Amino acid sequence: MNLAILGLPLLLLLFIAGMPVAYSLLISSLYIMATSTGIQWVSISQQMVNGLNTFTILCVPMFLLAGKIMNACGITKRLFKFARALVGWLPGGLGHVNVLASFIFAGMSGTAIADASGLGLIEINAMEDAGYDKDFSCAVTAASSTLGPIIPPSMPLVVYGTVSSASIGALFIAGVLPGVLMALLMMVLVSLFALKYRYPRDKISNFRELLSALKEGFLPILTPVIILLGIYTGIFTPTESAAIVVVYSAFLGVVVYRELNLKKLAQVFRESATDVAGLCILVACATLFGTVLVKAKIPQMLISFVSSTIDSKIVFLLVMNVILLVVGMFMETVSAITILVPIILPVAMSFGISPVHLGVVIVLNLMIGVISPPFGVVLFAVNKVGNIPLGRLVKSLIPWYVVLLIALFLVTYIPWLTTWLPSLMQLGV
Repeated sequence: MNLAILGLPLLLLLFIAGMPVAYSLLISSLYIMATSTGIQWVSISQQMVNGLNTFTILCVPMFLLAGKIMNACGITKRLFKFARALVGWLPGGLGHVNVLASFIFAGMSGTAIADASGLGLIEINAMEDAGYDKDFSCAVTAASSTLGPIIPPSMPLVVYGTVSSASIGALFIAGVLPGVLMALLMMVLVSLFALKYRYPRDKISNFRELLSALKEGFLPILTPVIILLGIYTGIFTPTESAAIVVVYSAFLGVVVYRELNLKKLAQVFRESATDVAGLCILVACATLFGTVLVKAKIPQMLISFVSSTIDSKIVFLLVMNVILLVVGMFMETVSAITILVPIILPVAMSFGISPVHLGVVIVLNLMIGVISPPFGVVLFAVNKVGNIPLGRLVKSLIPWYVVLLIALFLVTYIPWLTTWLPSLMQLGV
């Protein structure tokens, strides 16, 4: 028996013991190196630095910074107003507004937590003022925030692309149709709730009101358009698009809306630097872990084991989804991606699964996790901004879990939902 493979249960034990994820990865990596031959110890620091010294990984702090700038300069309020003018007249109006606003903001922030904490307070307060009950308001806010990392740009997909070497541009485009599918399914559920509980709706906006809302929201809405057109036309890379979004959002906040002063900007930079520092340590340790896994031939052992026990691509995808759903309930998204992708990817590719398709499926699984107990970060964010007991919030989310699982099933077993657009744009899948 190759003792190196015991590094995986060791990693699990360290998690259970409560050790930070980065240190758990580092200790497990050192164990695998100690029990394997042909791995040079002098390469440890080099491998860790190489994980961070990539052009692609720059996307992560850039999109994180852009999301914080948008929340600080009032862009979220303008997006909500635009979405309300557009779909507020539908049955369950503000529920649809909630979903549409999250869909639009997803094209700017790339994270679920930014949506929940930024738009969440505005959405919940507006819905309660209009007569919607708190349970529904908080549930739709939590569920719609899962769109953040599916609609491009997406910070989790950037991390996945870095770990898997898949095309970031293809991953971004691959998230468009699944994101649209998720939003439509959520809006169907909102309509069903509205018909059952007779939720109020806004009057249909006249042309002047629509024009006014569009005028305020037009420039922020251009953000995802700039990103996708730039990547598609080859004018800039996904990493460069992240830098452009930062400059663009800062320009809107400082020059156009004049709500972002030097004091606010300094606070945003400070918060972003703190968040990114921990993330960089995690990515460095995860890079080392992925490298030693390959050199110790652990993926090959796992492929051999899975091939001998699972001979169906359909069954493999089902088992993988169940595992990822459970992992997502207990582990932060980026941590889960950096740990699991080096293990799952070689096995998935042995079944002929596209890395781009796999990336969207993994992220969608983990997004269901961020609104699931016991450790879903978005649950705690909505619990705080909505001032609702955690148990009550989880109970109100049950129909939304069903909708998201339907979306997950469709995205998992209909690969063209993720691969068609990248293939059409010749981005490679």
